[in-house]
Amino acid sequence: MISMAFRIVLIIGSFCTAAFIVKKIRQSKLQIEYAIFWLIFAGILVVLSIFPEIAIYGAAIMGIYASTNFIFLMIFFLLIIKVFLMTIELSTLEYRVKELTQKIAIKEKEEADIEKGIEKIEEE
Repeated sequence: MISMAFRIVLIIGSFCTAAFIVKKIRQSKLQIEYAIFWLIFAGILVVLSIFPEIAIYGAAIMGIYASTNFIFLMIFFLLIIKVFLMTIELSTLEYRVKELTQKIAIKEKEEADIEKGIEKIEEE
């Protein structure tokens, strides 16, 4: 059984997280596509807090003794998934930065070569 104190902490924490996310979206410091995960995450915690039977049932299915352990396991699991997805995104962005840096370097080299060619023509 989930204690009332833990349920209240989960609900308050979830609403604070959601409010913080919405504030960052309004300040244009967080894109909506990234905020959706955190809002869903906060929503799941609220649902588990309001309806602890879901956590109790999930814990029973997985053979976990306490429903609070089930909640912590789910939080841990979801955060690991988020870190993995962010790692994939980071890898993609690093590749794109490297590719764009190389393209810029090639363009700058071409411009420098053209300027040298123009200077030679002007000298003649």
